[in-house]
Amino acid sequence: MQVLLKESVEGVGKANQVITVNTGYYNNFLRPKRLANIISDDEVVVKKANEADALEEIKQEAILMGTLIEGMGPVVLKRKTGKNNNIFGTITHKQIADVIKEKSGGKVTFNQKMKWTVPDVQGLGDFSCSVQLHPEVSQEVKVSVQAEK
Repeated sequence: MQVLLKESVEGVGKANQVITVNTGYYNNFLRPKRLANIISDDEVVVKKANEADALEEIKQEAILMGTLIEGMGPVVLKRKTGKNNNIFGTITHKQIADVIKEKSGGKVTFNQKMKWTVPDVQGLGDFSCSVQLHPEVSQEVKVSVQAEK
């Protein structure tokens, strides 16, 4: 029988997941503890359609964020320099993300799951890095490191 889990059950599935279980397991364990409800085939189809719509909406938001990032132009970071125009410290994705958030006025937000590819920057100049906004959407970010005056 197909059931919709209300809560995550170790070794069985996560919350809001549709799984197939034996009738006895449902009657003796899941139903008494109110961990699952029986779900029909029609409800499964509707649930999967809603999930697909939600995933597509998340992807469209990532594409929109990528467009906003691209339209901002290069991210300018001011750093103190030493000999041969080498900068003190390193450039991190957090620093780049903070400048992008500030430049966009809070329209662009990043989370922990987004993967950044930032090269090791030792001196002044321009470079590119990329951020994966969604499993299917990544965006290149142009960064300009300039001397602090």
